[in-house]
Amino acid sequence: MRLHPVILAGGRGERFWPLSRRARPKQLLPLLSDRPMIADTLARLTPLAKPADAWVITARDLEPAIRAAVPDVPARQVIGEPTGKNTAPAVALAAWWLRGAGPDAVAAVLPSDHRIEPADALRRDLEEAAGVALERRAIVVLGIPPTHPETGYGYIETGELAAPGSRARRVAAFREKPDRDTAARYVTAGHLWNAGMFLFSPEVMLEEIRVHAPEIGAALEGLPDPAAPDLERALERYYAAVPSISIDYAVMERTRNALVLPARFGWDDLGSWAALAGSDRNQAGNTVRGRALLEDVAGSVVFAEDGLVAALGVRDLVIVRTGDVTLVCPRERAQEVRALVERARKEPDASKLL
Repeated sequence: MRLHPVILAGGRGERFWPLSRRARPKQLLPLLSDRPMIADTLARLTPLAKPADAWVITARDLEPAIRAAVPDVPARQVIGEPTGKNTAPAVALAAWWLRGAGPDAVAAVLPSDHRIEPADALRRDLEEAAGVALERRAIVVLGIPPTHPETGYGYIETGELAAPGSRARRVAAFREKPDRDTAARYVTAGHLWNAGMFLFSPEVMLEEIRVHAPEIGAALEGLPDPAAPDLERALERYYAAVPSISIDYAVMERTRNALVLPARFGWDDLGSWAALAGSDRNQAGNTVRGRALLEDVAGSVVFAEDGLVAALGVRDLVIVRTGDVTLVCPRERAQEVRALVERARKEPDASKLL
């Protein structure tokens, strides 16, 4: 088995403003270590997958920064989309370029900016899922056992075992993001979170795309090799021809060829500053990055990119200092930072800081 990571890295991560900006979105931030998150994503795959076998699909304007963040990935395999059309066209591109990579080739579509611990458990699950994908000619989704009724994630309803002795199960249904009561029922029923991680043989995915998303399948025909001198124009024609649709809607919810493997690793999509409050909290329950002087502070997330954060006598806050913006908000309202971004867009002075 030869694993080819396909890292989707086109998001903007507005809920991590003011650290996240147009030219430096979440996947380029050092939120979990001193490296950009996309570099952490690739590092945790070693030695199961080599950077030389990885593909990264991002926005065209982010292409230079992404290449600098993951220098071991061949430059020709960092693809800049001329316009965002959701995930299905990006996954189709990767499958197209990986076709013919060999009978043992498996693509693993992974997000670029999530927290996954421990890394060795992820690698074991990826290896197992890749084996199932090859053996069963299936698309294998990694399902996350939920820790609470979450309304912000989609869910996977599991069916019967794929084969005797296998951990993989058939996907009975993909469920949309639920309300609170429905989420509680899903957890009780044993449904799994859909984290957007799935593995497949490139040829199998192309077959599914031709059946369920024929517009995308037709647009793939004739696309040149990534090293072709006219690639940018070819990508512009491709993205003009394809619909904007997620791989979930285009293929995963329509195929009868999907299996799910319950994950054995911890996962968090790091959807806001509050999510940084993880296992590295100190005795006062604070998570601190950068220089901070804290006195009688508890339950807070403190991030100093530049200078020093000094705080006294506060609880359960998010405090972020950058070179030109300081953010302070209750930790429980960290998801609402996007509202500040929307407001900043309407104010000329503030919009320059996005």
